[in-house]
Formats: sequence, C-alpha cells, structure tokens
Amino acid sequence: MNGRIKASWSPQPLRALSLRKILLGFLIVLWPTCLVQGQGGQAPQSGQRPPAPQPQPPAAIPPAASIQPLRIRGRIITGPQGIDSAITEVRFEFEGGQPLGFAYADSNGEFTFERDGVTPSQTVYAIVNIEGFKPYRERLFNDFGGSSTRFLTIFLERESTVTMPANNGTVVDLKQLRAKIPGKAVDEYEKALKVSAKGNPVKAAEGLERAVKLAPDFYEAHYSLGIQYMGLQKYDQAQTAFLRARDLSPKAAEPLINLGKLYYQRGESQSDVGRSAEAATTFKEAADFLEESIRRSPLSPSAHAYLGAALYKVGSYDQAETTLKRALELDAGEQNARLMLLNVYTKSGRYDEALEQVNIFLAKNPKSPQRPTLEALKEKIERASRK
Repeated sequence: MNGRIKASWSPQPLRALSLRKILLGFLIVLWPTCLVQGQGGQAPQSGQRPPAPQPQPPAAIPPAASIQPLRIRGRIITGPQGIDSAITEVRFEFEGGQPLGFAYADSNGEFTFERDGVTPSQTVYAIVNIEGFKPYRERLFNDFGGSSTRFLTIFLERESTVTMPANNGTVVDLKQLRAKIPGKAVDEYEKALKVSAKGNPVKAAEGLERAVKLAPDFYEAHYSLGIQYMGLQKYDQAQTAFLRARDLSPKAAEPLINLGKLYYQRGESQSDVGRSAEAATTFKEAADFLEESIRRSPLSPSAHAYLGAALYKVGSYDQAETTLKRALELDAGEQNARLMLLNVYTKSGRYDEALEQVNIFLAKNPKSPQRPTLEALKEKIERASRK
C-alpha cells in the first residue's frame, strides 16, 4: 500500500492542524461490499472458500395495508451488442395501467427505482419498450418477505434477430446463431435467465453450466454464468467465467468491469487481514481491468466509480478524484462514488471539499445507514472550523 500523501495546507495552519488532528484515525472507508444484484460478502483469496455472509437484522414485517418505500435494483440483459442507446427507460405501473414512475438504465443496463407510498397489497408491473426488441411487461411479486427491496433482471429478446459477434466482427441473426450454437444450449441460456429474473440464482447457474458445456464458445452464457456466480459468492468460478467471456468477445466491456469489481473486493479482503503489499498489487490489477473496460465503454458510471476507488487504494489521489467526478457526471445517483470522493478529500486534508460532499450525500440520502458516521464527521469538521 502506498504511503500517505502530504496534505495541502491552507493559509490558516492552526485550523488545518486542528482538523488533521481531529480526523486522524477518523478516515472513513464507505464502499459497498455488494457486487451483483445486492449480494453481499467479501471476496476471498484465490482457492479459498468464501466466508458466509453476515446475517442482517430482519426488518419488521409491516401490516398488509401499511405503506412502505419501494426500491428496485435491476439490470437489462440483451446480449453482447447491447442497446443502441446510452439511457433506456424502464416504466413502472400499477394494475390497470396507472403510472407509478420511471427509472433509467445506464449503458450497462443497470438501474435503480425508488418510490414511497406503495403498499404490499398493490400489484406493480415493469415495462420496457425498445425498438427492435419484443415488448417486456412483467408482474413483480408483491411479497417482499419483510423487505421492500427487489432485484430484477430484465431479459429482452430481439423481435427477429439475436445479435452476437462472430470471429470476424460481423453480426448474425437468430437462425445463424442456432446454426453456430447448438439449439439446446440457446434454450438452456434463455431458460436460465428467466429463472434468474424470478430470483433463483442457483437454478440459473445450473442451467448456464449446462449451456456452456453444450457450447464452450457461447459468450452470453459464460458472461451470465459469471454474474450468477458472483451473486452466489463463488468468486473463483466467477473469475474463470468472466475471463472466458472476455476472450470470446474482445470488444465487450462488461466482463472487464466485473473482473475489476471482483479484484477490488479481493484487495479489500487482503487489506483487512494486514496483507498490504499483496492488496496493493491486487488493487492495481483491478485498476488495469477497469481502465480497459472504460476504453471499451466510456460511459459506464460503475466502471468509473470502481476505478476511482481502486486508484484511491493505491494512493493515486489526483487520478482518483478525476475519475470519481466523472462517475458522478455520468450518473449523479452514483452515491458510492461520492463517498469515495469524500475519502479522497479527507485523506488529502481538503476538509472544505469533504464537508461539501458530506452535505450533498446527506441531502440525497436522508435515510442512509452511513448517516450517523457522516453526521459525526461533519460536526467535527464544523466545530474545528469555528475555532
């Protein structure tokens, strides 16, 4: 791990010294451990069995008629060619077509939807209409099991073609795909994604394993299998699947983004047990994957956010700041990038800028679990500023 950089002192040395003393040991590292579809846990070292996730306190199950906030995190899957749009609209509505609201998926197909005032007795539908794809309208099961958060995978089928990169970079239609990929493998792939959309990653992974066994060069199946393995915390298997997907589709950014996330989490695990030198190497490898992914997909907020975090970990604070700001430009809702930017400013002694990021985060996330920590940090900075 690189050493701490020298802080930039302000014209008021006593104030800066006071803040530095107060914040010594207070540097917060607030970064998600989730990788895919909200599945938590730290990535283990290569060859080790991942630790079991720590149980979270169960949320109180509300009465059937009670009102609770609805939060949906999801991803649109179309294949390696993606959608010819940087932003895709996902519409939500109640039974009968009454509109509930909209979410907008980024270039990677990831989106988040939040809305207050939804009761468990109400039926919600997700709708996506994109030219060239079959209309998607799916009922969301309203039994949240005590939690208002859902994880939704939307699988879009092309109306007449399924695009896939051939060895020479051309695009083939569905008939050509089935001529190249065994029909049984394509069937297993489609069934697995539909099972995944219903919240069963174990069966989805089993189906995708059958698909890649039938068709070892099936890019989509390898990539989707990596996603399922990450959700199941099978990180070594996920790495193998993503590396295979990368080799099969050299122009695709998604396998590299997820490899970067995986290596970042592995570096966190190494750092937590005091293996600093090894962690620094792993964070550098994460940065390498993410930099390459951004060259392939320059508009990915999550790739910029994780790259900024990896650069922060290796002490490249200026580059980390630039990259994290770019993540927020691409998606102002990328709050994990804002938290890491706060770490950059705090580590560099730029406390006014850190305070600004605290205020923005708290305004945008009034119910965040990090709120007590951030409010305590804010109070210390403000108290020292008045001296």
